[in-house]
Amino acid sequence: MNDTVSISKTRLSDIRGLARETVLNNPYAPVLVTLVFYVFKFGVSACVGSMLISEAIWAQVILKIISFVVNVMLGLMVAGRIRYFTLLSENENATFASLFSAFRKGPDRIIKASFILQGIYFLCSLPGFVYSVFYPVTTEFTPENNMHMTVAFSLIAAGYLAAFLISVSFMPLYYILGDYVNMPLSKAIRMSFWLMKGNYMRYVGLCISLLPVLFLGILSLGIAFLWISPLIQSTYAHFYLDIVKQKQQA
Repeated sequence: MNDTVSISKTRLSDIRGLARETVLNNPYAPVLVTLVFYVFKFGVSACVGSMLISEAIWAQVILKIISFVVNVMLGLMVAGRIRYFTLLSENENATFASLFSAFRKGPDRIIKASFILQGIYFLCSLPGFVYSVFYPVTTEFTPENNMHMTVAFSLIAAGYLAAFLISVSFMPLYYILGDYVNMPLSKAIRMSFWLMKGNYMRYVGLCISLLPVLFLGILSLGIAFLWISPLIQSTYAHFYLDIVKQKQQA
């Protein structure tokens, strides 16, 4: 049977329902894991941001490179959080230690995978970054400054959109690396593409359906993300489990 034909495709609304049930059944630990993750991530990011000692082009380029390297290393925490919510969604033994599981099990594969994923965003962000460096935006309300602001914003937004669309095929990669600790990265990438075949637009639709929840988080000045982020991560985990089941049945 053609592996792009789904035997049992769960509706996206049902996947979101499963995620809500998972979080409601575990109301405290996921919030703690999320809090630790964001404190660590934003703490590291703040330290990196404080390294900008000059507005000179060379300083901004160096900071951009340093940020890329740091984000690659943060992939270990990202993979650990994904592993935690995968176990939680499977009703397995998801413990706080799962957040740091990527440091213990095949960290080299995770770092290489993170290099690829961060590399996509790095390359796609370059046009907006280069334009912003050579045409910095100021607070002045002049036609020239407004034009630079519009162009810079358009390039940055287009870069993030392009990076997202390119990286969709890699969506299951960290999940696969967590499930198969001895699988080579190259094989995990092929498996990731195989799982997403026929599910590309489903995942895009799932992400779009989560935008209202993200908007609520923004309105709360980020505070609600302590509860919204576990819900979103559980939603992605259930989506991964669904496409695995789907392929197994094909």
